[in-house]
Amino acid sequence: MSESLQAAVAISVVLPVFNEEHTVAEVIERTRNVLQARGEPFEIIVVDDGSTDRTPEILRALTSGDPSLRVLTLSRNFGQAAALSCGLFAARGERVLTLDADLQNPPEEIPKLLAALTTEVDMVSALRAVRPEPWWRFLGSRVVHWIARLLVGRDLRDYGGQFKLYRREVIEATRQAWAPGKPFFALAVWLGFRVVEVPVRHEPRRHGRSRYTAWSLARLNLDIITSFTTLPLVLVSVVAAVAGAATLLLGIASLVLPLSMHSFEPVLLSVAGLLLSAIGVLGVYVARLYRMLFGPRLGFVLRSQYEQHAGKKSHPAGERQGATAGDFANRA
Repeated sequence: MSESLQAAVAISVVLPVFNEEHTVAEVIERTRNVLQARGEPFEIIVVDDGSTDRTPEILRALTSGDPSLRVLTLSRNFGQAAALSCGLFAARGERVLTLDADLQNPPEEIPKLLAALTTEVDMVSALRAVRPEPWWRFLGSRVVHWIARLLVGRDLRDYGGQFKLYRREVIEATRQAWAPGKPFFALAVWLGFRVVEVPVRHEPRRHGRSRYTAWSLARLNLDIITSFTTLPLVLVSVVAAVAGAATLLLGIASLVLPLSMHSFEPVLLSVAGLLLSAIGVLGVYVARLYRMLFGPRLGFVLRSQYEQHAGKKSHPAGERQGATAGDFANRA
């Protein structure tokens, strides 16, 4: 990426999308209007996370008349975190803002985050004051925030959501420590960058349903835990030591005392349960290592890039199937 090209962009907005045919054109238009009103050079990066509806068709049409719009298409659906990282790594702006495409966070709230990014602040996080959501989602989100506060070490009220603003140096430094599965914002906070929260409007989803399920919330909690602590592995070692000692004592007792094996069944079952739980914890960490070692290096594969330069649409960045984000970064 040339320095002159990066310096020419003051603000980058990253929009990860997946099957958002009903809202993607509107969110791009409203975001463009907000940024044009500021009078600063900007770009809007839309990362299509393997959409199967009309979203790719709509985005292809929009790029033909908008030189500020860049569309990155992933080879399949890798998940919101991967799409978000792809956009962050491709952004050219000195300030990079991330935003969901479902319009629950109105683009008109963007100036609030930009105004809060003072010289004493490295990141700004939107604080969703009122959140219309089902009770199980509310409880699951509270658990996510509690675990993040405990492990990251910063008492922020809202670690969730994608409405965030980063300085360029935050993106570059956090990228060096980032790996697939690590929450980008929580990692940046853990690294010590200064962050403030700004209250914003949070509106009901207008089309479709949230793709966050109980399983996705559970997986997010596991990602946070395995990204920022090895305490579960320490506990596994303790459990193994306790189980080994208990088994040894039972063996000795069975030789010394005239007791039947039925007397030891409750204890044996308890020990077996502890050992199975320990194996489960180990499995979570092993699965994380497997994804990092044998999955895509950056957690996603970029198929193509579309943007307009001086009236011409660029060639796809991934002319060969499986072009990576590293390839894209070199082209940019």
